[in-house]
Amino acid sequence: MKGIFAKLEDGKILVTLNKEIYEKEAIAVAAYKMTDLCSILIKPLENNEINVCFETKEMQSEETLEKIVKDFCNEVLDQQVRLDLEKRYGKIRELIVEHAFSPIKDLKKSLDEL
Repeated sequence: MKGIFAKLEDGKILVTLNKEIYEKEAIAVAAYKMTDLCSILIKPLENNEINVCFETKEMQSEETLEKIVKDFCNEVLDQQVRLDLEKRYGKIRELIVEHAFSPIKDLKKSLDEL
């Protein structure tokens, strides 16, 4: 993971993410999932990047924090894919759910209109 994150002093690791790849919502959700394991500070930068700083809680080892950061990187990617799929296919999902919970007569009418 060299180049993706940098180790700082006093049990901190800094991850820098590109805003063109990861949306704020994906980063926030991924970070929230890690808050029981470490302290996290998110700071937007002017150069289209976001810094996410991870700090150990209590007596965690450096290896434990590195694992948390790697898990965060996987989680932020997962959250971004979810957002991208929702944008792309959300309307289809809404139509399927609407039809699944509509009365049969409404479904027949919708099918006849196709």
